[in-house]
Amino acid sequence: MAKSEEIETQLSNLQSLVDINEIITPDSPEYLTRSRTWAYQKQLSPRLIVRPTSVKSLSKVIAYLYSTKLDFAIYGHGFMSTSAKDVLVNTSAYDEFHFDPHSELVTVGAGQTWAEVYRKLEEEAPGYGIVGARTPCVGVAGTIISGGLSWLSNEYGYISDPTNLLDAKIVKYDGSVVWASSEPDLLWALRGGGGGFGVLVSVVLRAVPYPQDIWAGPILVPREHLEQVVSGLMTFLSEKPDPKVTMFLYVVKKKLLESLGTVKSDMLVIHAFDANGEAHGRDSFRWALEIPGAIDQTSITTLAGVAELQAKIDTVKGTMKQSFSALVLQELPKETIINAIKWFESLADIDETIADCTYLVFELLCSRDPAGSNAGVAFPRPPGSKHVLLLGPGCPSDAGSDMEKLARDLAIEAPSKVLGNDAEIHYLPSGYDDYLDPAKFWGVHLARLRDLRRKYDPQDKFKGAIRLAA
Repeated sequence: MAKSEEIETQLSNLQSLVDINEIITPDSPEYLTRSRTWAYQKQLSPRLIVRPTSVKSLSKVIAYLYSTKLDFAIYGHGFMSTSAKDVLVNTSAYDEFHFDPHSELVTVGAGQTWAEVYRKLEEEAPGYGIVGARTPCVGVAGTIISGGLSWLSNEYGYISDPTNLLDAKIVKYDGSVVWASSEPDLLWALRGGGGGFGVLVSVVLRAVPYPQDIWAGPILVPREHLEQVVSGLMTFLSEKPDPKVTMFLYVVKKKLLESLGTVKSDMLVIHAFDANGEAHGRDSFRWALEIPGAIDQTSITTLAGVAELQAKIDTVKGTMKQSFSALVLQELPKETIINAIKWFESLADIDETIADCTYLVFELLCSRDPAGSNAGVAFPRPPGSKHVLLLGPGCPSDAGSDMEKLARDLAIEAPSKVLGNDAEIHYLPSGYDDYLDPAKFWGVHLARLRDLRRKYDPQDKFKGAIRLAA
């Protein structure tokens, strides 16, 4: 049988295993939204999307796919740019939510977005918070296998830390279904190990009593006041803010702001978060609010409302060819901030279209050591880590291969450009790509994770970040 005929036969057999409402074909109106990748160049345009609606259905699908030569991948909401040539298994139907007030544990369907989780938590567990992602449109499973940063991480750690992720239901390559706590090595690997150990269906997370009057939102400052912003920020960090205080810092270009009908110059955006309330927040961020020309767009809201402030990120998905480096930093000296912004602004001299498609984000006070030790998590971040720096060169989706390569090369070079040639580089798993050294992500845990990948994905079909080849 010719290869094309074999593929068609296997696709037909797969469709016979599921209900018609679990199949999405390329001519379906749902096809693009159920398969779009964050980075346009990662899109492989699968022949078929299967969206199982029960664990039993998923189990049959995975067991069958693993026995075939079909190229397949597991997809949540596309922010890890997962795709496949033949079959994409979309897990977004797994949207359960149950809060147990006695144990203060939440069972969450791993296929939903964090926006959905926050909304349900607000409805069913008023007065509680959860260590969930900052970006509302990303999926639960993807953030967990890549560690998972939260607005609450400064206080409670990463989403996947043992104090937050208690258990996970997973479908293994042979179709069997287990709770990962019954196989401790499997649960350990899920805590930031880059995926590829099976398909997450649901997770058990700890909820915590949390304020519902959070002061948060952007403070826009003209770019010309960079030195004042950096000076204020250095003082802010040196005073060791309360664990319930955190922030972003990024640059928004004049071109975008003009299109939105707002200001006429590049702006630095200080995205503030203070769960101690408005009075405490305004005192914590007075250094920013009092800078000449500052525009205060903060308000009082809940965790769901804070997440909603970044809802527009979803509109960017799939619009650019994107590469990025996500750096975990123990400290954030003044020189690093200045170097990063100068690097960002220098891209316009290389190519205007790359500059327009590149982002630079400082995520401050968003990382901390796990409770206990690094041995309890698959992702061993550097001791005393506090911040994350995202450097994301990109180019338009219709750019040629040369431009795409230039953006990728810029992402590879950016860490040394910003931190210095002799700096020790530590990456966040969410930024992994095959042109980067996995040892700079998983360090001392790399060999153990590779052994577990061989156990839980012996044919390397799940496309985990850590591949079986050494």
